[in-house]
Amino acid sequence: MLVITVMRCRFLLFIATSLMALHSSPGQQLDVERLFEDRNLAPVGQLLATGDYELCGRICEAAIARGMKAPEWRLMRVRALMLQGQEAAARDEVQLAIATYPAHLELLMLQHENALLLGRQDIADQALAAVNAAAKTKPAQDRSAQEWVSLGQAALALGADAKKVIAQYFTVAQKKDPKLESAYLAEGHLALEKDDPARAADVFRAGLKAHGETAALRTGLAKAFANGDTEKMMENIARALEVNPNQAGARLMRAEMLIGSEKFLEAEAEIQKVLDIRENCPEAWALRAAVAQLSAAGPEKITTARARGLARWEKNPAVDHILGRVISRAYRFAEGAAHQRQALEFQADYLPAKVQLCHDLLRLGDEEEAWKLAADIRQQDGYNIQAHNIGQLEKEMRGYTTKSYPDFILKMPKRDWPIYGESALALLREAKAALCPKYGLELNRPVMVEFFGAQQDFAIRTFGSLGGQGLLGVCFGTVITMNSPGSLAHGRNNWESTLWHEFCHVVTLTLTRNKMPRWLSEGISVHEESLRNPAWGMKMNATFRKMILEDKAATQVSQLSSAFLQAPDEDHLMFAYYQSSQVVAYLSERFGPECIQGILADLASGKRINDAIAANTENMDQLEQDFHRHLKDLALQQFGALADWDKPSPEELNPLDPESLASYRKENPKNLWAIRRYAETMLSQENWEEVLKTAELLIQLVPEDIGGQSGYQLKADALGKLNRIEEEIETLRHIAAHEPGAMAVFLRLIEVDTGRQDWPSLQVNARRAIALNPFLRTPQQALATAAEAQSQSSEAIEANRRLLLLDPATAAGTHYRLARLLRETDASAAKRHLLDSLALAPRYRQAHALLHAWE
Repeated sequence: MLVITVMRCRFLLFIATSLMALHSSPGQQLDVERLFEDRNLAPVGQLLATGDYELCGRICEAAIARGMKAPEWRLMRVRALMLQGQEAAARDEVQLAIATYPAHLELLMLQHENALLLGRQDIADQALAAVNAAAKTKPAQDRSAQEWVSLGQAALALGADAKKVIAQYFTVAQKKDPKLESAYLAEGHLALEKDDPARAADVFRAGLKAHGETAALRTGLAKAFANGDTEKMMENIARALEVNPNQAGARLMRAEMLIGSEKFLEAEAEIQKVLDIRENCPEAWALRAAVAQLSAAGPEKITTARARGLARWEKNPAVDHILGRVISRAYRFAEGAAHQRQALEFQADYLPAKVQLCHDLLRLGDEEEAWKLAADIRQQDGYNIQAHNIGQLEKEMRGYTTKSYPDFILKMPKRDWPIYGESALALLREAKAALCPKYGLELNRPVMVEFFGAQQDFAIRTFGSLGGQGLLGVCFGTVITMNSPGSLAHGRNNWESTLWHEFCHVVTLTLTRNKMPRWLSEGISVHEESLRNPAWGMKMNATFRKMILEDKAATQVSQLSSAFLQAPDEDHLMFAYYQSSQVVAYLSERFGPECIQGILADLASGKRINDAIAANTENMDQLEQDFHRHLKDLALQQFGALADWDKPSPEELNPLDPESLASYRKENPKNLWAIRRYAETMLSQENWEEVLKTAELLIQLVPEDIGGQSGYQLKADALGKLNRIEEEIETLRHIAAHEPGAMAVFLRLIEVDTGRQDWPSLQVNARRAIALNPFLRTPQQALATAAEAQSQSSEAIEANRRLLLLDPATAAGTHYRLARLLRETDASAAKRHLLDSLALAPRYRQAHALLHAWE
């Protein structure tokens, strides 16, 4: 602020001096004019770039009044007015400037830009016609770099091919003047419009390298990272605001992020900073309306803010588009879609609203309408990447198997349904029977559940673009999308627990009409996982313990949704899920399960989350204190309470000195760091007796830890090496019962149980492995064998049918087993399987014997 004040004083002093000089002789006047322009165009432009719009405008106004001839004074004057929200004054000012410079392309395109802000398509069209006429008066080789940019912008406005505009205009401009900022801004924003953020990021970075730091380029780069890298986006927003504290685009991006984190007061502060400069900014008023809607501020505030956004242009489609887009990000898709439809009523070809409405329709389950709209978008804009991707997804999904029932509609790749489709349906019905009565929900429409064989298809269906790696499923209300259990996204994750989790979202989102914070929805779903199966859900671990006790990473309950959106890494994101589930568990245990139902009911009625919690529990300030005390007790008392968790300092222990380690362990026998370091040494020496002793000590100190680095896994490994098989198997069974992602353990137990003919245990472990990946042959074979051995014909038949698809190499034997299983209940099918077996293996003696017995 001090720098701007000093600059103001210097400029005002210079203006006064210059104006006095202008009253001297004509010869002196010419020198002063040239001096004024040569020395001050760039500094005045810097005022514009750093956000002092009012001073920049005043200086330009004075220069124009005194007859300064450079058109840049007019350009900066008009831009300063527009940036202050004075579009009507800018309209008159630019018209006067064009009267003086009728063929100035940049002025004409500025007139076009301002006319669109006012909703004056007639003026915008006139400006484009003037650009076209002016372009014919100058040979191409004589055009400046800025003129190439302006012509490219005009070509785009007239519907020219985007790729050709880049190649024939913007690239030419960049080569002609590598430092021209507007050339990079034009191409970068075009890439963003076409949903190509990677290219946009490259262009904006190139602009920063060539031109240097500007708020506009930094804001563009932030937008390029908006849907892929939150940390980089926020970093570029901050750097943009360092250059120009009044950069509206950066402020509004920050506000939108804060809205997503449900930090509504902070978002309002950012919005107000924009309105302080540009009182009629429609984008800011749209965000203020979104805040009012999401924070349950009341319909009057929503209506008022939206009306202020439309005050300058009553049919501005951007207002409803932005409002709808933001509330859709809060899972209010029906309300968001309504705003997109309103935007399209204002302007039927408004592409951003069409694209957003297409995504809203997909998330509402109205796929046929969404496909049609995507086709319409492609017709309007052949280079819209989102519409193209949706078209490709539609083609892929046309080949899916669709199973429709009164309660569920399941869609999945054709290969998937025979493998896990019936199991998914059964689990969904179990979840519905358990959760809907518990929360008092009566579902009046079938829930759509879609599984995708390729992660990119899941991402496009779910997010509208590529990305979302690591996510297994998403629920939008009565629509669930999931990665197929056979996709690369699965393998170590339990698809059954994921499906249960997502259906719980169906219940809570439907009950509240999607009016609930993310943390509560996720917390309830994780909590319900653990109630369905104690091995599911999320448990305290060493990472979470450290985050609670050492890193102080626990978030205030009232701000928990921000922990999801602003998580700096995977550990913090997982901790957000864990903490949310612990809040739900704490509330249920202390105030009874009915308090959760009460909170959901209050949210549905329009109450704010903190008010709803307080109404059903206790004062929020007290609850925050009580819960965080409880969370700390969990970390201290329920995970490794007997252990010493301190890491020794270099003065206490030299890890490279065995004697130092031995001495420290003797003095600190419960120190986990030292115990694990000793275990690593013993492992490297293959001293399995010592490894076993160390594992037993780890289990004694941290019995709750079942993970891959736990004492249990170390114990099992040591026992196996020592050939103490019975003890090894006992340890592995303990791991399998508590760790739902231990595929290697499940497969080892399947091998053991098959050899021992322990059919019940074999069946249990086969099902555990299938819950991770139903496409693996070994657990399906184990399930078939165990079921047949226990005379469970129905399950044996289904498992063998799956084997036919998964393992064609052993199809002869599988057909034979199916023939035996079906002989009593379906003789015709049994004989077909028997003949298929013999066709594949003509010398199959057992099949021949069965055929003879049949005859």
